[in-house]
Amino acid sequence: MLFTVGFPTVLGMVMFSFDTPLENATNFYISVTSLATSLKFGLYAYQLHKLFEIESIFRELDSRIVEEQKPFAEMMHKRMRLVTNIFKGIYSSILINSELSFLFRGERTLPFPAWFPLDWSESLINYSLALLYQLGAIFVQIGQNFVDDLFPPLVLCLIAGHCELLIIRVSSIGYTKADHADNDAELVRCIEDQEKLYKLLLLSMDIISLPMLVQFIVTGVDMAAVMFALVFFVEDLSGRLYHISLLFALLCQTFPICFFGTNLEHCFKRLHYASFCSNWVYQSRVYRKNVILFAERTKRHPRLLAGGMVPIELSTFVASCKAAYSFFTLIGDFS
Repeated sequence: MLFTVGFPTVLGMVMFSFDTPLENATNFYISVTSLATSLKFGLYAYQLHKLFEIESIFRELDSRIVEEQKPFAEMMHKRMRLVTNIFKGIYSSILINSELSFLFRGERTLPFPAWFPLDWSESLINYSLALLYQLGAIFVQIGQNFVDDLFPPLVLCLIAGHCELLIIRVSSIGYTKADHADNDAELVRCIEDQEKLYKLLLLSMDIISLPMLVQFIVTGVDMAAVMFALVFFVEDLSGRLYHISLLFALLCQTFPICFFGTNLEHCFKRLHYASFCSNWVYQSRVYRKNVILFAERTKRHPRLLAGGMVPIELSTFVASCKAAYSFFTLIGDFS
């Protein structure tokens, strides 16, 4: 609570009260980012109990992976590790660049322009306390942001991967030496897997829907403010590196989730045709009835919406970038 609630508060208390435009711009986008981070973290914590159910369903789906499907499952895990490593690199660079830009300043100052109850400009002890507080807040909030931003793309990547595995399982039914009874049973298990995927998607959207709405709104505002500071006010190299890394991180906050959201919708659309790729013509009457049931259920294509309003897809990422540019020009005209 000391950092999650306290840091956005001390930043917001002195918004637009500094002498230089760079300090005002920095305080503004850090305040917005910090407030959004704390809000998203609180929303995720409120829905934390649903993670246990999600983990249980994923374990059940993992148990359905057979030897022939393991290469694809490994590819899915590699994709997740790649996304995780990208996020680690981005947030590590932000942490390093924020400290470097602070260390190269000549006068006594703090990493970010913010209010502090003690006069740190004249006292070394007070300055040390203020510095330790800001460094601790930066470390905690970067960690919170890392968790907030990593969970949505990973969970959608996992659901899309298991949807692909279900497509493989369904489309291969009837092409082995198994008898009709075994094929009927396998299709029933696939229908149960289908139900689990829909439940996973529902639980995941309950968790990420509101945080993603906050993220889409804040990202456009932050990108505009960071670009404005970078283009017009930042002069030193370390400051430019910090703002560029921050801008890249803001882009990566929304692109992976939008990419995997689009990919997930595409996978669920392909699921409809998988049932007819199986050797259904030569199966039993029960199998053909279940295939029709499976196919009809797949017509319910998932629609991923942040806050029930904003689609989680690549078009939203493009719209967010356009909104950031529009806000950037608006700030320039206002200035």
